[in-house]
Amino acid sequence: MKDFIKILRNNQIKWKQNHLPDIKEFGKQNGRFYPHILPFKHRWSNFYPDIQHNLPTYLEKNNIQPHTGIHNLMSSWVLCSNMYWPFNNTNGFLLLSDFLTNKTGIDISNIDKMELEYEDEELKPHDLLGEDTGGQRGSGQTSPDLAIIFYTRSQKRGILLIESKFTEHSFYGCSGYHKSKPGKPINPDKNRCKYTKGIIDSDFKDCHLSTWNRKYWDLLKNDLNKELFLELKRCPMTNSCYQLFRQQALAKGLENKYEIVVSCVFTDSRNENLINSCCSVGLKSFPEGWKELFPKLNFQWLTHNDWYSYIKENHSKEYSNWVKYIGERYFL
Repeated sequence: MKDFIKILRNNQIKWKQNHLPDIKEFGKQNGRFYPHILPFKHRWSNFYPDIQHNLPTYLEKNNIQPHTGIHNLMSSWVLCSNMYWPFNNTNGFLLLSDFLTNKTGIDISNIDKMELEYEDEELKPHDLLGEDTGGQRGSGQTSPDLAIIFYTRSQKRGILLIESKFTEHSFYGCSGYHKSKPGKPINPDKNRCKYTKGIIDSDFKDCHLSTWNRKYWDLLKNDLNKELFLELKRCPMTNSCYQLFRQQALAKGLENKYEIVVSCVFTDSRNENLINSCCSVGLKSFPEGWKELFPKLNFQWLTHNDWYSYIKENHSKEYSNWVKYIGERYFL
């Protein structure tokens, strides 16, 4: 959809005017006031009414740091919570099992539990990925927006690690390329990141993340399509694929615990900028380009649109309030 972000921003502003008429002031983010940002004190009004009370309790109980944009009407994390957390119950798990089985081809018999900002209790990101010890769920570490733990009919235990996107233009660029971190050496030569042959020839030691003791390439290098990587204009993680990369590495690291591990992305099907964000480095549009880069790994792309349509078309009476809320807010 052309002008997707602009259209959705205007829709969110109108939604606020119609559904939150008492909140007239603008909220502040990154030092500026915007009409699509709620005042921080009203942040929980950004969520579906049925989860406004239990979600804060869940976050506090599990020591989860909410996203900094929790008061942003266009937040993909808020959208994720509104779309899926209302189904964190027995009946909701049945619906999700049916939907996910049809979309992924995995024979999901039952869902055991759902987690926001997932972190494995035994395999921490510091141990699996070499990330800093100061991180926590939701901040400073790789924590998928949503995780769904399930069993198949043959009693295989599996997990879906889900990154949720809404109006974002990409999956963001590598910290080792774009940023400096306190106590971490600065990348001395960013040109290395633009020379894919050098990265491979160095056994990925030319990737500055190795200097930070990150284990992403250690986990994924044997599954990389090296011929395709050599054809690219630069390492795609520098440009638009960093979040995909980190979550895929986490999925690989969890294969020793789960029999089925799938890295997933849930996006809005109308967001063409996000879908084409990998093309500038020489990859095909998402998700085909990412699947070709790591063809051996289990990766799935689903859309929020399909989940909404599934509930609306099959269970609209039972979830009439949710269908009305989600439809008016995100899909008009």
